[in-house]
Amino acid sequence: MIELKTEKFSDLIPTLQAVEINTLFAMSVLERKVDGKVWVDNSSSPASFYIQHPYGMALLYGENGKESFYEELKLYMCNSNKNRNRAEWLQVYPPALYAKMDVLLGDCLIKKGPEEQYNETTELEADKILEYQRINFIFRKDKYHAFKRNLPKEHVNIVLMTRDMYNQLNGSVVPRYFWNNSCDFEKYGIGFSLLLKEGIMASTAFASFAIERKLEIGIETGKDYRGSGFAARVCTRLIDYCLENGMEPVWSCSSVNLGSRKLAEKLGFEEIRTIPYYRLPYYV
Repeated sequence: MIELKTEKFSDLIPTLQAVEINTLFAMSVLERKVDGKVWVDNSSSPASFYIQHPYGMALLYGENGKESFYEELKLYMCNSNKNRNRAEWLQVYPPALYAKMDVLLGDCLIKKGPEEQYNETTELEADKILEYQRINFIFRKDKYHAFKRNLPKEHVNIVLMTRDMYNQLNGSVVPRYFWNNSCDFEKYGIGFSLLLKEGIMASTAFASFAIERKLEIGIETGKDYRGSGFAARVCTRLIDYCLENGMEPVWSCSSVNLGSRKLAEKLGFEEIRTIPYYRLPYYV
């Protein structure tokens, strides 16, 4: 595995643009909108590469790279040196890689059922790669407008995110995990928060990635306000922003995140693709 210099990241963009699954997180690394890393099998003419986003997402591309690259990658994925101390979730492309992963990983891989929830790993699974599923969606404008027409006409206070809000918002899916800093978020991204009377950010929808004319939606709702309908409200503001500015809203989530899947469907998204989603082992 050869770590690619950042000035050469852009060389991989045309290859990634042809990929049929949602890879906006990987593209944000290649466009250097966030500080990620890239490893390749050949620095001058890579046939396979591994893109790592700082949030803990990764993409392996290419099934025809040098075999030494995959062997080194296996050691990394299986955490053989026990250097990984946080979760990392991997997607692979093209589909020909699915079978290659099965063979490459062998007994280091455990396949999970499509509805199996994420749980604390058992002692047996602690050093294994767990294969779940991830879902890509497509946005249907007609379904979205039908949903909006049926929204109750009630006032909610939804405001544009400020730098202070960017820095103050806590949670597992918040803008600072997807952008280098508030300045970059302000320049390349966008976000809206639903505020309560006390100024509490009850729910926030934001651009986790914004690439060309596509914007992937990130959503964080405070645990005390889930099930209140706030997430749908604030997401409609962000989707309206996309439509007003000629952008395509994008949604992806794990298959076991039923709340996200239901919200996506409510907002006019349809599930179009399910792909393997590998949770790499780590030690804390």
